[in-house]
Amino acid sequence: MDKFSNIRKKVQLISVVASSIILAVALHGIITHNEHYFEIGLLLIGAMLAGGLLLAPVLGRFWCGWLCPRGTFLEYVLGKVSNRSSIPKKMRTTEFKLLIASIMAVMFLMVLLGKNPLLASQDKLASVGGFIVFLCVVTTALISIPLGIIYMPRTWCSFCPVGYAQSLLSKNKILHVSIEDCRNCKKCHGSCHLDICRDYTGKSKIIEDPDCFACMKCTDACKLGANKPVISLHSMH
Repeated sequence: MDKFSNIRKKVQLISVVASSIILAVALHGIITHNEHYFEIGLLLIGAMLAGGLLLAPVLGRFWCGWLCPRGTFLEYVLGKVSNRSSIPKKMRTTEFKLLIASIMAVMFLMVLLGKNPLLASQDKLASVGGFIVFLCVVTTALISIPLGIIYMPRTWCSFCPVGYAQSLLSKNKILHVSIEDCRNCKKCHGSCHLDICRDYTGKSKIIEDPDCFACMKCTDACKLGANKPVISLHSMH
């Protein structure tokens, strides 16, 4: 029984519905230049910060695996058309992640300085809210979807700035996946969003990769019960 997957889908659905409403209202504000609707976009960054960065030190990238609306879209929609090819290692390097984060930071600075005519507003909160929504739409359309089709559905998540920040904060997380008595049947490999399982199966160990979503799809995929979630209050390193 895919118990974790069933629970996770319900949580993801709630998150997608709430985020979609916020996104629609904020987009309406951008199109009509209504500053009050612009500000609604701040709820998205608020959710990311509260749900992502605050949970990361304890649960790792739990936000990415269970609550991120974009991640849910990529997983279930692109999952049907993706080639499911291995993600290039270069996209998972620290240098590449910092490059993407730097580009986002420059774009954010331009908004604060009023240099983006599409999102220009006397109300700084409205500008920031509009920027968050605009950035989500553009990066999804131009980066996330194309890469998700060419490689794994959630390739974007391998270098997403918010995800990267969570990875940095999750070094002492207490939620892990333990692998015991693994027969290396590799069934979990196809279920892992970021090709992480293939580096850990074949012998007993703890999946310590900071990019692990804690989605527990590998746990549900393992019919032998070799993959199990564990809570440890001590460092696994």
